[in-house]
Amino acid sequence: MFQYRSDTFGPSVSAIQKHLGAVERELETIGRIAGRQGSAAASAAGERIGEAVSATLGDLIDRVRTQSQTAGEQAARFGNRALRFGADYGNEAVERVSARTQAQPLFTLGVALGVGILIGAAVLAGGRK
Repeated sequence: MFQYRSDTFGPSVSAIQKHLGAVERELETIGRIAGRQGSAAASAAGERIGEAVSATLGDLIDRVRTQSQTAGEQAARFGNRALRFGADYGNEAVERVSARTQAQPLFTLGVALGVGILIGAAVLAGGRK
């Protein structure tokens, strides 16, 4: 019922094979072009990512530097305030002692003498050991 007719199908099969070969070569060419373009796109994307990361890190470093300078300035202000407070407190204490000394000079002399004796005794006791 079915018979193979090589003479009828021969030219068609050969033409189909040639077309398939041409399609295969065209696909290989398209694949190489796509590979090159993909590689170039990946390289460009990598460069852009590197630039973005670099810019972000630069901004972060600038922020940290600015914040550390601000913190240093605040520490200096707090130190100056503490120094002024201590100086004011010390001046007030000196003024009180001066006022007491003027009001009660003998009492102040007695306290100074007592403190001197205690320091002298401590020095002499320390020297004996």
